[in-house]
Amino acid sequence: MKKILGVLVLTIAALSITLGQEPEKPKPDTKPVPDQTKPVTEAKPVADQAKPVTEPTKPVPDQTKPVGETVATTPNAEQELIALDKSWGDAGLKGDSALLETILADDFIGNSPIGVATKAQNIAEAKTNAPNITNATYVADEYTVRFLDPNTAVMTHRAVEKGLNKGKEYNDQHRSMHVWVKRDGRWQVVASQATPIPQKSTP
Repeated sequence: MKKILGVLVLTIAALSITLGQEPEKPKPDTKPVPDQTKPVTEAKPVADQAKPVTEPTKPVPDQTKPVGETVATTPNAEQELIALDKSWGDAGLKGDSALLETILADDFIGNSPIGVATKAQNIAEAKTNAPNITNATYVADEYTVRFLDPNTAVMTHRAVEKGLNKGKEYNDQHRSMHVWVKRDGRWQVVASQATPIPQKSTP
């Protein structure tokens, strides 16, 4: 009986010890906590690649400048045209149809106070009037020549023609504008405008 009581006492004592022990506490999480004191880097905006790139503005050419002033020419070309024009005036007085054929272009058109004339009409008129003209002189001056391109030029000048027409004295003064074109290496006049200069009355 005493043995049984001793065993019971030992068993109860063991249970008391077991129940008296505190349960094992869970271990704290050892993962590092991020440092909240560091500033957060802001994301930079990405440029819109769909927007077109603006090209630099190109300068607008000055439209007030005459076109002819930008064409490089030589004094020889200008003098050649002036010489041809003076030959044209002399050929008209003399009715030199061969020279007029080379100076006037086939598509020539002339305008004057008496009307419009083609190449053929201009040459025919010169041949008709030449026999009636005597002691005549033709003087042209005040030339300006502007090249629109290396093969096109606009000419202006004054001209004074004096002489006898059927024995009667005449004095013709006018200003002219001609358009010259270089074709196959040869200058020809394609258009002409003549405007009379009013004569001052003698008191």
